[in-house]
Amino acid sequence: MIRTFFLLFSLLALPPRLKEMKSQESVAGSKLVLRCETSSEYSSLKFKWFKNGSELSRKNKPQNIKIQKRPGKSELRISKASLADSGEYMCKVISKLGNDSASANITIVESNVFCSVKTEYVCIISITVQGKRKRTLYCGYNLSLSQTISS
Repeated sequence: MIRTFFLLFSLLALPPRLKEMKSQESVAGSKLVLRCETSSEYSSLKFKWFKNGSELSRKNKPQNIKIQKRPGKSELRISKASLADSGEYMCKVISKLGNDSASANITIVESNVFCSVKTEYVCIISITVQGKRKRTLYCGYNLSLSQTISS
């Protein structure tokens, strides 16, 4: 009976299939999350992450990348993204029933903030002295500031 149940379970169990991951574009300094999810109920799933074909392990992954694993899914979190984080990321799920993979491209662009402030002050002073001609005095200054900030 147990052997029949195991055989039947093995025939009905399907290999894990990953949901599609979406490519993302973000500015330098931002946070990103890639989610690798499967609908499989199989408990012994192993997830691996790759960047441009190289596995991201504890020894060779950048400090700003964290990998979290939960039942049925894994998340790759990038904090303070830099241009070096751009690339193709692939998640691979491995089980006794089979393997699957999904990939997405991450593009990080420079953030340029341009600030421009232009201020003009103009004052008009009109003085009339009794018995004298009317005098008008103009004064003012023009201040213009602009700065480009790159992060």
